[in-house]
Amino acid sequence: MEFYFIQIGLALMLAFVTYSLSNKINRSANRYLAILFGFISLLFTLPLIGEYFFEEWFGVDIVLESIIFLIPSFLYLSVYHFVNRPNYFLKKHYLLFIPFIMVVMVWMFLNSTETNRLFLENSFETFDAFLIIALFLFSVIIFYYVIKMLIKHKKNVLKLHSNKQGVNLNWLYNLILVFPLLLIIHLVFEISSEENYFVYFSNFMLFIILFYSGYHILQQREVFDLTPRQKFQFVNEPLQKVSFQKEELIDKNLVLEIANELEKLMEEEQPFLNKNLSLSTLSDKLNTRTHILSFVINTNYNVNFYTYVNKFRLNYSKSLLKNPKKQHLSMEGVAYESGFGSKSTFNTLFKKHIGMTPLQFKNNENQ
Repeated sequence: MEFYFIQIGLALMLAFVTYSLSNKINRSANRYLAILFGFISLLFTLPLIGEYFFEEWFGVDIVLESIIFLIPSFLYLSVYHFVNRPNYFLKKHYLLFIPFIMVVMVWMFLNSTETNRLFLENSFETFDAFLIIALFLFSVIIFYYVIKMLIKHKKNVLKLHSNKQGVNLNWLYNLILVFPLLLIIHLVFEISSEENYFVYFSNFMLFIILFYSGYHILQQREVFDLTPRQKFQFVNEPLQKVSFQKEELIDKNLVLEIANELEKLMEEEQPFLNKNLSLSTLSDKLNTRTHILSFVINTNYNVNFYTYVNKFRLNYSKSLLKNPKKQHLSMEGVAYESGFGSKSTFNTLFKKHIGMTPLQFKNNENQ
């Protein structure tokens, strides 16, 4: 019982924290995520309410079953807004709530008369099994589309950011993959006739999942860090005009002009030293559109934004490793001064592009 109260408190705290963050970063995504955590806390609260205030438990149980159908829906909405530029609630998103509405309507019908309530009470196990199967199928469909969005997002991050930490959404990807594992474990417990132990196991796992989510939510950065000018453009221009497609015709002279300005900016102002440099920030400095700058980088240098920026950081780090006045810096210090988000990223990219570790490079230069 005490463990239930801890989970309720943790879920409510996450809902509050996530909603508070929505005023600062990832506005729509965090709000949908906050609602999701709110429903999770409700799933823990309703059984306690039903136990103490309702004599007919099956009614509360059906309410629980209907609320569960909202969790995959709000997970989808949250991920959708994490991986897409600021957008409105689309008409197709109403389809996400059809299973919930159908369950509520059936529940209301079965509780509308004494005869129907008696039928529900006698057939509760069958009805409950049907809901579990429906929830499973609905969740599988949602998880498929969510994972598909996240895989696509992993590729798009390299086009938009120079530092993947906090924007690649790996934590959400890992979190979603946990649920099929829990289902398999649940089936194992049922086959072994030890289903009751799964209740304790699932409660413990959910406790870990909530902590894991909370940690990464606090680490999450703005995925689309639009400047005030870019936000104004998105709000005041038709959505179809704001496009990332390379097929849009761009004047070759304009491409060459932007490429020259870009080289000059990178050499003189060294914006790559900012570990959170994004395509949006850089395009704003050049007074151009993000899709045009992305096109310029892709066509002129045959690399994505992530690789382009980190090549400047690698060259800068090499100069630090060679500089006698910077020999006191640790490898972590060199990484951060060069604009990398972490030492591990620095080491990985350095070895990939230079052919040796930063320490080996430093030792070779000092011989």
